[in-house]
Amino acid sequence: MVEQRKAPRGWHGYYEGFSIPCESIPRLPASVVRCVLDDPRHLRYFLFWRWMDRGETREVLGIRRLPSSEECVELKRPDGSLVTIRTVRRRLPRNGGMALLLTCPCCQRPCRHLYGWSVSDKRVVRSVWKCRICAGLRYTSEGAYVRFRWLGGYPRTLPWDPYIFNNVADAESAIRSES
Repeated sequence: MVEQRKAPRGWHGYYEGFSIPCESIPRLPASVVRCVLDDPRHLRYFLFWRWMDRGETREVLGIRRLPSSEECVELKRPDGSLVTIRTVRRRLPRNGGMALLLTCPCCQRPCRHLYGWSVSDKRVVRSVWKCRICAGLRYTSEGAYVRFRWLGGYPRTLPWDPYIFNNVADAESAIRSES
């Protein structure tokens, strides 16, 4: 059983308090990790996140499959920090499909996305890649945004997914060309 957190609620029952929407944080999707694991060439891939798909690059990451393991990847940031992420394959309920899930290094729960930044003292800081709950993130639709549904609500924000390259020269030229 998953333990539920006690969140501050207003008189209306909605969440009230400091929150950062997970849509505005760089996320590592399991689909990207699947591409790395399924690549027979065992190449290192380079991921970068550009703020609002233009402007400056906010996050850069190197990812490769560990040679000793079929189900682990190594994430390396430019500052030299390394994180090993385990993956889990789960059977889907229909037609024998398999889903790849990433294991959060903090809580060990399987999830579809890991987030590179987390909430600390009412600000966002770069951190170990964590699940949404361990990173202290919420969805945009939680809390005050729900109150405005009768006005049509806020437009849905697209998640912040990475650009993917397997050649560092291509990644650098793409970063420079859009700057």
